Amino acid sequence: MVEPFLFQGGDHACLLVHGFVGDPGEMRDLGEYLAGAGYTVFGIRLPGHTGRPEDLMDVRWTDWLAAVRLAFDALTRCAATVSVVGFSLGGALSALLATQRPVQRLVMLATPYRLGGDWRVDLLSIARYVTPWFYLLERADFSSDELRASIWRRQPNLDLDDPAVQQMLRRSVKVSVAAADELRLALAAARRALPQVRVPTLVMHGRDDNTADPESAAAIASRLGSSRCELRYWPATGHQLLLTGPYRTAIFRRIERFLRR
Repeated sequence: MVEPFLFQGGDHACLLVHGFVGDPGEMRDLGEYLAGAGYTVFGIRLPGHTGRPEDLMDVRWTDWLAAVRLAFDALTRCAATVSVVGFSLGGALSALLATQRPVQRLVMLATPYRLGGDWRVDLLSIARYVTPWFYLLERADFSSDELRASIWRRQPNLDLDDPAVQQMLRRSVKVSVAAADELRLALAAARRALPQVRVPTLVMHGRDDNTADPESAAAIASRLGSSRCELRYWPATGHQLLLTGPYRTAIFRRIERFLRR
């Protein structure tokens, strides 16, 4: 589990916000790239995202947003301007932040427009009081390069071709149903807020994203209130576009170029 990080640099600071059940490690390589370009960079950890599923059970989406606001305010005390880069859930929280704080530039990466899934998504508000856990890898395809990279980032020594290891992961990797419902509520709040987002915004998504529907990017871009919105899709790229895929470095460069303008 990667800890929050702060790289001291110039007067343009970047707040990096990770995704749901993720950690600052999702953003660290981008953070190091931006720091190398002269930015001050702060990669935060959202409340409850400790690696222990139990720690997310009592966290509300408003706690996540409050943590993002607090981090932004801290950066404004040491930098003249602050931009925000959010991945997945972090993108939704960053859009909400941009309606409440003077964000210089906003970057939304692989951000879902709404929570995907089958009919059970509509029952989360009820299920959270009945069923405690949702097992994330219950139907996982362990041949997926993106999934393997995500697991190995946290547990590099696991043999993901071992059926016993696969079965262990299917039974043990879980998230609170209540937390999943808070994710749903955060995305709904972000959807409502999009027309109030006035800052220059870069929206990017992988064409092969199986976690957040790639059409989310176009839906978000079409509803933003900003007069300057740039939309970019990346081929052969999945959800974890900052960690895997052939265009990873190009994505870093594209973000830095947008922030620099």
